[in-house]
Amino acid sequence: MRHKLLGTTGLRVSEIGLGTLNFGETKDWGVAPETARQILDGFAGAGGTLLDTAPNYAGGASEQIIGDFLKGQRDDFVVSTKYTASTSGHILAGGNSARTMIRSLEESLGRLGTDYVDIFWLHYWDGTTPMAEIVKAFDALVTAGKIRHFGFSDTPAWLVSRAVTMAELRGWSMPAAVQIEYSLAARDAERELLPMADALGLGAVGWGPLAAGALAGGAAPARRQPEALPASLRTVAEAVSGIAAEAGLSPLAVALRWLLRGRVAHTLVPLVGARTPEQLATILTAAEGDLDAEVLDALSAATAPKLGFPHDLIGSRYLRQLAVGRDAVLEAPPRPRA
Repeated sequence: MRHKLLGTTGLRVSEIGLGTLNFGETKDWGVAPETARQILDGFAGAGGTLLDTAPNYAGGASEQIIGDFLKGQRDDFVVSTKYTASTSGHILAGGNSARTMIRSLEESLGRLGTDYVDIFWLHYWDGTTPMAEIVKAFDALVTAGKIRHFGFSDTPAWLVSRAVTMAELRGWSMPAAVQIEYSLAARDAERELLPMADALGLGAVGWGPLAAGALAGGAAPARRQPEALPASLRTVAEAVSGIAAEAGLSPLAVALRWLLRGRVAHTLVPLVGARTPEQLATILTAAEGDLDAEVLDALSAATAPKLGFPHDLIGSRYLRQLAVGRDAVLEAPPRPRA
């Protein structure tokens, strides 16, 4: 498996990460610890290093399973976990506050059996905590050696950019990355989040690369059978399947390779999940290889999102020629660089 740097940090991560939401048996779609261990072994055997978990995944069982796996080989993996979601329902048990951050990290470190995590994510924006409190607390944890890097998952772009600016001006540790939903069926991040990450030198970790199996083709959970899909998702899945057939590839292969070889490949690390070692092997095998430029372009065109205001306005031919000249040729609107 290839590796890349996460954003502008020196942290090396595998080009595909392993999502472990289903590690543990609290849900009917969860996997037993023995199966999870086999999946982890298969991922490691393929060269994978990035493991992504959270304390609310199976009530902490996911972190515990990863902790057992890491014994004797902690330095061989990049471990990322999160904080925000309450596992008890108590008002003081969740949210983005420094209090919650520190408590949650200490509990995660115990389950993971380690004294630090490589990436610590704010899981999702709570809408209440001041950003200064969050970034200052992250910085304190970096200084204390409890975390190496931090980032923002499921958080609006304007808030992440505010965190970057705040860290720059105050000399605090800088955010390393954002975690976003991203796939051929979910390209909303192209509106603000991905351009922001590109401009500010942030990495991006993408969950849902196969839209919960809808883009994988073949057998899928009942909730993801074609007749059960929303119309918009069904349209994308059908388009992807058609393009894949013309290219002589599986929908799974083109969906993953578009992420790994397309125009966001320098920024994005997709997270895949699996219920069996065999399913993981199929996913990783499908991801190998390149895609012809024509296929990449066809996938991008068939699934292009509507960016809306102000992007549609300022990207219009009329305003572009007023801004850069009638005869100017630009590949894309210029973006500021940090």
